[in-house]
Amino acid sequence: MRNAFTFAKKELSVYFTTPIAYVMFALVTLIGSFFFLSLVGQYQQTSMFYMRFNNPEVMNRLNFMDMVLMPLTVNMGVIFIFVAPFLTMRLLSEERKQKTMELLLSTPVTSAEIVIGKYIACCVIMLACVVLTLVYPLSLQLSASTSAGIDWPTVIAGDVGLFLLGCAFMAVGLFFSALTESQMVAALATFMTLLISWVLGWRAQEAEGVMKDVVQFLSSTQHIVSFAKGNVDAKDLAYFFSVILFGLFLSHRAVEAQRWS
Repeated sequence: MRNAFTFAKKELSVYFTTPIAYVMFALVTLIGSFFFLSLVGQYQQTSMFYMRFNNPEVMNRLNFMDMVLMPLTVNMGVIFIFVAPFLTMRLLSEERKQKTMELLLSTPVTSAEIVIGKYIACCVIMLACVVLTLVYPLSLQLSASTSAGIDWPTVIAGDVGLFLLGCAFMAVGLFFSALTESQMVAALATFMTLLISWVLGWRAQEAEGVMKDVVQFLSSTQHIVSFAKGNVDAKDLAYFFSVILFGLFLSHRAVEAQRWS
């Protein structure tokens, strides 16, 4: 697997020697900050409303973990729908367009090493994006009146789910990048697929019986919500790892097909 890490190192150098990574970090931070400040503002308005009417029972039920950090994690998942196509669209499409894929395949490098190396690189960028989101609970902790202001196990569970979601999105994007030499086509196909997987959760409420269970399992929304609540369920882990492994398998088969074409 040494060759895979060589590919990963090469792709990471491309990300950090070009504006790609820095633009992505800036966008994730800016959009995430917008969601964070909006949710904090809503929480403050709600708290002031019930304080005005002197309703201590409702005030005791207000929890900024449920009203701020949980929806923030879910909203970050929406941002990743846009991030993943941007990060993955060039990984294999560029190799095909520049005719360097044939050169790579003629060397003693396996298709799996090419796919895994490029996948590791984009997952490292995704991990950095997730780490950036820790600034929001940290800022709340610093401004909290007590040391027990943040439920950190829930925050960590949400970030783990967010990272797994991002890795699953990257696997889908890598597959579409392996199918075409057009980066725009790869990005659009990835975005549409991820968007469909997200909005499936909206249809789950209308389905019944077995169909409802199937739609809920296929919906990425349902699984990230569970992590955002602090629930690490085997079903959610199975979903993310299934998407990752299936995406990598299809990417490998697509690259391998080029070897024999």
